[in-house]
Amino acid sequence: MRRAAIIAGALVALAACGGGEGNESNGSASASGNQAAAAEARSLSDAIAATGELAEFGRALQAAGLADTLKGGEPYTVFAPLNSAFEGMPQAARTHLTSAEGRGELTELLTAHIVPGFVTARDLDGAIQRGQGRATLATVAGTNLTIAREGDSYVVSDAAGGRARIVRADGQASNGIVHGIDAVLVPAAEAPAAVQ
Repeated sequence: MRRAAIIAGALVALAACGGGEGNESNGSASASGNQAAAAEARSLSDAIAATGELAEFGRALQAAGLADTLKGGEPYTVFAPLNSAFEGMPQAARTHLTSAEGRGELTELLTAHIVPGFVTARDLDGAIQRGQGRATLATVAGTNLTIAREGDSYVVSDAAGGRARIVRADGQASNGIVHGIDAVLVPAAEAPAAVQ
């Protein structure tokens, strides 16, 4: 019931964002068009696994048992930390999170990076304009992410005050969008001990 309420809230937020805007095709048969079509044929899980700079996030998804969820038909938008973001965490924290004992914390951490539905950079722009400088998106973890513009960059903030920049926007997949970010976000104002 709680998950249904979270997803319903996220879908309301996505409807306010304009949902599917930005998914227009120009009908071009160029090589880049063919590459985009091939990328869109892959699931989110496969697209993340095929992107070298997201390898750590992909391994974390596998360890948490979430990789199969991101292969399904339900659309998601993933704010995926780059390898350098995970490498910035203490080694002991990374080891704990990928252990059997830390799996619950890892799942909570990763789902705080996932939003139901398709949210492109264009959708973020519209939501930020309507929100007078910021947009709020509900995550699968039941937390909120706040998105704002700073110059030419999108900044994503978590409930703990952590901030990440979107450094690689609009990675297309058959069931969603991947935005690469430069920091690991935390799911609550009190970060799990392993992340601190």
